Amino acid sequence: MKSSLNSLSPRAGASTAWLLAITLWPTAQTMAATADAVAADRVAAPLASPASAFGTTAIASPSRTATFDIPALPLPAALALFSRQSGAQLVYAPALVDGRNGRAVQGTLSIDAALSDLVRGAGLVVHRRGSTLTLEVAPSQLREVSVSAPAEDAYGPVSGYVARRSATATKTDTPLLETPQSISVVGADEMALRKSDSLSDAVGYVPSIVAQPNGFARLTDDYNVRGFDAGARTGSILRDGMKLQAAQFDGGQEPYGLERVELLRGASSVLYGQLSPGGLINTVSKRPTADPLHEINLQLGSHGRKQLSTDHGGRLNDDGSLTYRLTALVRRSDTQVDPVQDNKLYIAPALTWRPSAATSITLLTSYQKIDTRLVAPMDYNTTIFSSRPGPKIGYRQFTGERDYDNYDGRMTTAGYVAEHRFASGVLLRHALRAYRSDVDYRYLTPRTISGSSLARRYDTRFDDSRGTTSDTNVQWTGRSGLWESTLLGGVDVYRKDYSAHRFTGNAPALPLNGPSMSRLPTVTSVDSGSELVSLQKGVYAQGQFKFDDKWVLVAGGRYDWADSKTTVYQTGARTDQDDRKFSGRLGLVRTFDNGVAPYVSFSQSFFPTTSGSARPGTGPFKPTVGEQFEAGVRYQPVGSKTLLSAALYQLTQKNVVTDDPADSRYDVQRGKVRSRGLELEARATLAPGLQVIAAYNYTDARTTADTDPAVVGTATQGVPRHTASVWADYRLGMLGLPAARVAAGVRYLGPLTTAASASERRTPGYTLVDATFTYDLDAHWQLGMRAQNLFDKQYLYCSGTCRYGDRLTVMGTASYRW
Repeated sequence: MKSSLNSLSPRAGASTAWLLAITLWPTAQTMAATADAVAADRVAAPLASPASAFGTTAIASPSRTATFDIPALPLPAALALFSRQSGAQLVYAPALVDGRNGRAVQGTLSIDAALSDLVRGAGLVVHRRGSTLTLEVAPSQLREVSVSAPAEDAYGPVSGYVARRSATATKTDTPLLETPQSISVVGADEMALRKSDSLSDAVGYVPSIVAQPNGFARLTDDYNVRGFDAGARTGSILRDGMKLQAAQFDGGQEPYGLERVELLRGASSVLYGQLSPGGLINTVSKRPTADPLHEINLQLGSHGRKQLSTDHGGRLNDDGSLTYRLTALVRRSDTQVDPVQDNKLYIAPALTWRPSAATSITLLTSYQKIDTRLVAPMDYNTTIFSSRPGPKIGYRQFTGERDYDNYDGRMTTAGYVAEHRFASGVLLRHALRAYRSDVDYRYLTPRTISGSSLARRYDTRFDDSRGTTSDTNVQWTGRSGLWESTLLGGVDVYRKDYSAHRFTGNAPALPLNGPSMSRLPTVTSVDSGSELVSLQKGVYAQGQFKFDDKWVLVAGGRYDWADSKTTVYQTGARTDQDDRKFSGRLGLVRTFDNGVAPYVSFSQSFFPTTSGSARPGTGPFKPTVGEQFEAGVRYQPVGSKTLLSAALYQLTQKNVVTDDPADSRYDVQRGKVRSRGLELEARATLAPGLQVIAAYNYTDARTTADTDPAVVGTATQGVPRHTASVWADYRLGMLGLPAARVAAGVRYLGPLTTAASASERRTPGYTLVDATFTYDLDAHWQLGMRAQNLFDKQYLYCSGTCRYGDRLTVMGTASYRW
């Protein structure tokens, strides 16, 4: 298949031209403004200027921030690396820095603060004259003054690999050490280094989450957390603290548009309503920034991949009350399975208005279009991993039809987040978002193999998902003696409309060893789809009580009203379901001065039961209920870039639907599933320039009650007992290459339990290796290379049905930032 940016359809081509136009316009404006400013503010005859040595001169305001990763080096080399990473105009006498050493500087800091930290202890001081920074010998009678970096907040960038705060678990800006529940935070810098293409890529190195291979992750956000389904269909995928997708195939979120991805594990309905008991993923959108931010990335790689992405931000007026963010991406690519493509268009404009220091309103919008084909699931016995004799489906074999199979998905979001802090200290937050997804897709599903012929089924689907969600809360923080209290109360509403037209039937068989020819199905079936309209309303209250700055008690409760109406298109039959449910949480944390923080907690979740058939006269099914007991400990030494976490948990889901033993036509709610586990996670800077992420989890998920005694005690499908991962990132400053950075990771997923009908009950585990390399040419240009599944491992993921994993893919990137 021809794959190039010029092969876009007219409709996509127009979108691409529009994307490039709005990308290049702020670029041209910024370059012109920078040139004028430099001409007006040039320093005469600088003694030494690393920034200008590369042919560029950057303007840096005192408040501008940049991300630094500078190891302890001789001061001339450290200053050269500082200039590359900040783009600042720096002037000093070469003799002044010879023989002196610089300190290590890491994280997102203001430029002035970073330089002050770098030269601290070297007998030098930093002075700013307009846009130029100078180094001078420190007068002996003056003490050096440290400039502190801007504090991290729960919605902004993560400095390096270690986050300190999050709002996902509590809906308040809370330190992770004071959060009595297991949570992992992945920042935009980490995702950029690994060149994450999907949300599943972004969470590939955190514990207790299992994702489908990329062939499926292109279409949907679908995960298993702590042994339970936590995909989009469960309402467990959030954006900016509110529910997003309404159905499984609404389209996955684009990681390039995200500032953070946060995985909150375990029952969490107390603040978010109906959820999977396993936990939730909350993504935080990139937001406008007052500091100028501009980048363009060009990627070329395996399977004819071509991708252009860009990100811009800054002020729109002199006083900074209006700021913007514009993030966009366009991709054309094939995949390891011909003719499955991986084409995408994404754009996300955002605008913030701050009429005063106490008030802000941020508009957040996005649009994405995905053009691909579904890699259909297979029965385990038809894969090359099965020992059953006979032909198998090849690793790169396409089992559909080029002229039939297709996936065309469009997702649009528009909303705002508003905050106002009253003079009394009360903080009012209100957020609202409208969401729509239109997906047309067709696919042929492989079934059984008879001789050398593969039986297939056709599916034609038209999905229309719409959602409106709002969240309004009031927060108050006060102190009395040794007590500090943060009280939160709010109400949220989520309206979901999901219409799915489905046509399913038998398709012509595919000869596995026969000639390639078109065998299109004839769609003659009736519409087996349905329409779901649901409305969830919830009120919640939470208290965070800190005593003596050491003990933290978190207590919360919520009451939900969840109503739904389902209409079957074929018969016109309608089912109404009204659920009412209370959910609670109680947690206790003890923080110590050495950075150790043990905790214990109890939390609940619920999810309406929409599957199964109740016996007439018995009433509608009750929601499933999740209950979790967790004990854990975190360790974050004060002032360090280290966070170690460990957690033990028991999570139980009750009211699970199972067969009615008295009449197989119906179901009863006598099932129970339990998951027990251990999670370990480490994020640390082990040495100058060396950062490491490590994770391990043990999960024992199984059915503990069922009407069929043979099922009791069986392990949950698709949940590995063991998973582990390690990622190491090293800047080669100690080797004399401070501009070079190498990183590599290893991911292990243990054997999986398959369906009882498979000839083998467990699929083999697998280990994958990833690697990246980046090199900073100067303050603006960076070259990079990424390899996923470096050793081209063939592997299989199964959860009821199976899919092959992606083999080796290589991608090169050229980035320009200013």
